[in-house]
Amino acid sequence: MALSEKLRELRDKQNWSQETLADMMKMHRSTISRYETGKAIPNYQTVIRFAEIYKGEKEYLVDELNQLLPNVEAPGFVLKEKLEDPDIGMILQLLQDEPDLKKALVELHLMHPKRKIFYYDAITTFIRVNKMQDKM
Repeated sequence: MALSEKLRELRDKQNWSQETLADMMKMHRSTISRYETGKAIPNYQTVIRFAEIYKGEKEYLVDELNQLLPNVEAPGFVLKEKLEDPDIGMILQLLQDEPDLKKALVELHLMHPKRKIFYYDAITTFIRVNKMQDKM
């Protein structure tokens, strides 16, 4: 059974709506929909969060994820975006110009998933508030 089907089946067994699950996962409902339709593949930390919420065997979901993701022998990160993407160029420049930000992002990446979600939410909230203030 595909990961997307497993995620849908687990949610249906709990009789939860996508909105309910999205609130529990602290993500948008459309993200849940994309995972359940196979239009997007959740990362490892997200799959672990699903397993924790469903109180199920992590291997049940992780094994399927391992089959979906490419088998990368070398350690490190895989950049899926093209380097020609202007956003990626800006991000790389920012990381080069701000070494403390780079260190903070590495620390954020290594945090426990629940703590990481808290900081992601805090950062996006600060940015959203800043944009609203700029419009005033």
